[in-house]
Amino acid sequence: MEMDNSDSTRHEEFVSLFVRHEAAVFSFVLSMVQNTADAEDVVQRASITMWRCFDQYQSGTNFRNWSFQVAKNAALNHLTKVSRDRHVFGEKLVALLAEQAEERAENLNARRRALDSCVEKLPANDHEMLAGCYAEGATIRSFAEKSGDTANKIYKRVSRVRRQLQKRIERQLGMVEVTG
Repeated sequence: MEMDNSDSTRHEEFVSLFVRHEAAVFSFVLSMVQNTADAEDVVQRASITMWRCFDQYQSGTNFRNWSFQVAKNAALNHLTKVSRDRHVFGEKLVALLAEQAEERAENLNARRRALDSCVEKLPANDHEMLAGCYAEGATIRSFAEKSGDTANKIYKRVSRVRRQLQKRIERQLGMVEVTG
């Protein structure tokens, strides 16, 4: 059976949204089921449910929240099935853990956005240094060799820039009081 263009577009939308939020969904489920293998199974079942029910998702709304609700239901179903095991958390505790996981995920997303914003505002040489040090497969030592500086000097610069970023992120998120 072939998909028409609207089905294909909807499929691409689902895949794009799911891939973007899959790690957050996994972390959310893991906080509820407390076991990596179980979390993987639950996320897999939840992803199938999300795909089957994707016509119920309103494009442009918060996919992460929608996927968390589907994943929460899948996790609760899983926990109900294994509830005979005395090591399984009660439903109230699981609901509390789910709520906390949602808050942590939102906080993490806000911190990532703040980090991106703060990194964009760095002077070009600091931005270039961080990009070189944190590139895939790179190390501070390898960047130092390429730039002609000592590793110790680069370590100190990276440390200074990271402290500045931390302060800017906290300030941007209103986590610290700004003084004079």
